[in-house]
Amino acid sequence: MSRLARGGRVAVAVVSGLAVVGALGATAAVGDQWVGRWTGATQAALDAGTREVPVEPAELLSVCPPPVALPDGADVGDEEFGAAPVRTSSTLGAAVVGATRLPGLSALDASDDDPLTEGPQAAVRVGAADEARVLRAQPSAADPLRTSAALASLTTAGDLRGLAAASCATPATSHWLVGGSSRVGSSALLAVQNPSARPASVALEVFGPSGPVAVGGQAAFTVAPGEQVVTRLDSLAPEQRRLAVHVQATGARVTTSLQSQGIDGLVPAGTDLVEAGAAPAGSLAVSGVVSRGEATDDEHAATMWLLAPDATGTADVSVYGPAGRVPLRGAEEVRLVAGEVVGVPLGGLDPGTYTVVVDADVPVVGAARFAVPGEQAEDDVVDGTPYDVAWSAGRAVGAPDAPTSGQVALPRGADGATVVLAGVPADRTSGATPDGEVVATVRGLDADGAVADQQEVTVPVGGTVELAADDVGAVAAVTVDSEAAGSASVAWSVRLTAADAAETAEALVATLDPTPTVVAPGGVTVRRVDSW
Repeated sequence: MSRLARGGRVAVAVVSGLAVVGALGATAAVGDQWVGRWTGATQAALDAGTREVPVEPAELLSVCPPPVALPDGADVGDEEFGAAPVRTSSTLGAAVVGATRLPGLSALDASDDDPLTEGPQAAVRVGAADEARVLRAQPSAADPLRTSAALASLTTAGDLRGLAAASCATPATSHWLVGGSSRVGSSALLAVQNPSARPASVALEVFGPSGPVAVGGQAAFTVAPGEQVVTRLDSLAPEQRRLAVHVQATGARVTTSLQSQGIDGLVPAGTDLVEAGAAPAGSLAVSGVVSRGEATDDEHAATMWLLAPDATGTADVSVYGPAGRVPLRGAEEVRLVAGEVVGVPLGGLDPGTYTVVVDADVPVVGAARFAVPGEQAEDDVVDGTPYDVAWSAGRAVGAPDAPTSGQVALPRGADGATVVLAGVPADRTSGATPDGEVVATVRGLDADGAVADQQEVTVPVGGTVELAADDVGAVAAVTVDSEAAGSASVAWSVRLTAADAAETAEALVATLDPTPTVVAPGGVTVRRVDSW
């Protein structure tokens, strides 16, 4: 949640005789995401000296990535070795609580508006998706807005075999994506979307294991209003084992996602949608990282990728599992070289679900990846073990004295959903054993938008716990709320699983990150200053 979303009020000083400058100052201070209309009440405020001027919060957008699709020219149509022997099924789920009017889904250009179904506690929608969609919700200055949407693409066989999913994102001028590869056998499709009425000028910075990648003039392009541009990073920046991308936009805010796909010979190696993570910061956390007990040198073991974009430094990596903090066997302290994407192996862990926390002495971004094996279908002519992968973006570590509130919409297509919660200790550098617990309230919204059930989950500080979404009757969405603990914050995500064409249960996997609850300011404070 942004500083403005938490703050509620902004003070603006207006110079007498320059009311227009005051109006522009208010817009700059509050941000065009929240400022609605600067009305005639402004002049009354100026005449009175100092007062709060009510403003209507602007509409909040959540833009969903495009459904997963093969890159152009990838399917040659061979009956025996075709890249797409089965159809990809894509669905979108949405849930909104606290909007002042019924929210709707639309195309990027705001056409084809389709309202959600109003339920007892939330407006909801789950249905097929064949293009990028935008969830539009009007916040209230009186009540928190809980809005979430997510896309899932399920492919049970072929080159795209996998469960790819991502939560829909709020437009911004800067995005950091870590994940994917551009080596032979891999493809990385970067989608940049512009849901606004103004064109966006976009510039890309691409980083690899050896540092920044020179991409020339193709790194700058324009995205027209209501359009999206898809760039093949395997063509723009080929032969990069590890990728990170910084997307910067001017003129309009945009959203981004990265479709990552891999093939090991003729055997599928996993497909997923990489979400943008937190901006460079000293600390980040990733929850829901799964280990199957792989050895440290197993190429399919979980791994953490880190990028320090501007300066060289070191990072401390902490891993918290069901039994508390776990030693990382020599990889707990990582050297970071400015501009290089570093891989931190997470092999050697016991089977289970973990949370990874990174604390660095320089600003850093990152993401974690894990893989799950499957089986070939009986009629498949290719030998080998197919894998699916799940990427989880690094998120900012919450302040221990601030409550946690967020939600995840559940698209159809997955067979199961699991809520993963971690108690991230505030003190991670002293070497002391984490102690205490955090209580999180997990609620499930059913298909009609009603709260089906809720549970209070005790999360140990320095530990990770799981709760099946079915245990709270979640069909449309899951919400999580926790009070400030002082000694820890809560990091959480939702893991989706599905069976493949060989009917191997939980062989396909993806991870969804939560959307924070938003509190919109209902006014700005205007102060008259009589000076020239």
